[in-house]
Amino acid sequence: MADIISWDKAIDKKVKSSDNQDIGKVQSITKEYIQTKEGTVSKKYYFIPKYYFQGYDGDSLWVSLTKDEIKAKFEKEKEPEPAELETPEYAERRTTITKQYPDFDNNIPQYASTTSAATTTTATTNTSPTAQSTVGAEDSVGMPWEKILDKKVKSSDDEDLGKVQSVAANYIEAQEGHVSKKRYYIPKFYIQGFDGENLHTALTKDEIKSRYERDSPPSESEFLNQLKTEQKGREEFATPKSVEGIPLMAKEPGLELRGDYSGTSLNIPWEEVIHKHVLTSDSVDIGEVDRVGNEFIVVREGVVKIHIYYIPKVYINNYDGSTLWINAASGLVSAKFERDTEPTREEIRRLADEAKSKASSTEKFES
Repeated sequence: MADIISWDKAIDKKVKSSDNQDIGKVQSITKEYIQTKEGTVSKKYYFIPKYYFQGYDGDSLWVSLTKDEIKAKFEKEKEPEPAELETPEYAERRTTITKQYPDFDNNIPQYASTTSAATTTTATTNTSPTAQSTVGAEDSVGMPWEKILDKKVKSSDDEDLGKVQSVAANYIEAQEGHVSKKRYYIPKFYIQGFDGENLHTALTKDEIKSRYERDSPPSESEFLNQLKTEQKGREEFATPKSVEGIPLMAKEPGLELRGDYSGTSLNIPWEEVIHKHVLTSDSVDIGEVDRVGNEFIVVREGVVKIHIYYIPKVYINNYDGSTLWINAASGLVSAKFERDTEPTREEIRRLADEAKSKASSTEKFES
């Protein structure tokens, strides 16, 4: 994996499209876009908005668009006006990238090319689908999309979906069967990662069959309508639900949580902690916050092999705006908090009482 480099170090670096085509070399960098030049005699100039870049693999900068898309949108003779770049799709992509890489404006993220390790952490679960915003899935595959052709595809319930037949700007086509063929056109943001053998999706086979089995590729309008439906569904999924009588509702912004375990008041804006990383007392990253309940947070770890932890809020002892810390060692996390199903009220209360009891014992010892 390449080192993270600052944008000013990208001058004269090669640029590649998502379909592994050369886009020339970086000629200049502004706050809004990267200018590349292709060719020496018949020169072509591309003014590519910065947030369409995925990262740097040590040799090339990678763009999340195909060469045809880049030529159609960004091949120009002169510098574009800022307003030309500011589309709703690009604004949403910039928001998504900023959440995933807070320092993106200054530094270029690492990018895993085909020679690097295959699977990286997904942002798919935390990206909003749009026609141009498939960054989470693209980055999670860890290789240019065209390299996944003929790779096997698995659903979240480990069912076969055939092999990748083609890759479009926003979806992959998987074909199952040889005689009675079934084709699935799966949005890229539902691709979680590649484990070296299989491409893994975030949906069950039944979900994929009901939503994306078609005889022919969707038109752009059909895809956009589907995206709107998926967006609504994802928002509804993120809406807190009840768990054994405990409403999964984030506390209001700015409401203080009395850290009984830490003995301090933590002013945590719960609506902002979704997708924030969680570290243990021995500084081990155990995943990201998936949901927030009244008395606990739900932490999701892993891409292919997923672990779900239900951690009472009284274990939280620090939050710096980007990371939550819990007062439990990494070796105890699985045994204490990992569950296949949501915990009952009694289980959450028991864990919370253990934390308070331990805190009380610590205070007595210190005094």
